[in-house]
Amino acid sequence: MDPKGYIKKERFYLYVAAALIIGFLGGAIFAVYRLPGAGTDPHEATHQQEAAKAIAALEKATQDKPNDGQVWVELGHAYFDTGQAKKAIITYHKALELLPGDLNVMTDLGVMYHQDGQHKEAIDLFDQVLQNNPKHEQARFNKGVVLLTGLNDPTGALAEWKILVQHHPMAAAPSGRMVGDLIDQLEKEVAKP
Repeated sequence: MDPKGYIKKERFYLYVAAALIIGFLGGAIFAVYRLPGAGTDPHEATHQQEAAKAIAALEKATQDKPNDGQVWVELGHAYFDTGQAKKAIITYHKALELLPGDLNVMTDLGVMYHQDGQHKEAIDLFDQVLQNNPKHEQARFNKGVVLLTGLNDPTGALAEWKILVQHHPMAAAPSGRMVGDLIDQLEKEVAKP
C-alpha cells in the first residue's frame, strides 16, 4: 500500500466522519464552548444558563412524574444535545423501560453509545430498530456512521447506506450532503490500492 494513499484515505475517513456526525454532535461541541467565562459574549453564558435550567426542570419532572416516559425522553434529549452521553444513556434506558420498543429513542440511544465509544452496543441497537422497521432512515444512516467511524468498516457502511438509498433515494447526511454522493466517494476510496 502506498503511504501517500493511506494518508489520503485516512483523511477522507476523517472528513466523512466529520460531515456525517456534525449534525448529531454539533450541539454538544457548541456546548463545550459555552462554558461560563469561556467567551466574552454575554449571550453564551445566558444560553448555557437556560440549558442548565431546562435540564434541572426536566430532572425535577422525572422525580415528580417518574412513570412518565415522555419526560424521561425529553431529559435524554437534553443530555444528548449538551453532549452528556453517559447521562443520556442512563436516561434513555429509563425511558425505554416505560416506552418499550420506541424505535426513535432506541436510535438516539445508539447515537449516544457511539459518542461514548461503545460502538458494538450502538450497532446492536440499530439492528434491533432495523429488525422492527428495515426502512428506519436514521437507524440505517447511523449504523453506517458507526461502522465507518467507530469500527473502521467502510464496506459495512457502504452496504448499509446502499440499503438506505434504496428505501430513501433522497436521504441526506445532517450536513445536507446526499447519501448517494457519500457512497460514490467512499466507493472510490475503498477501491484505491
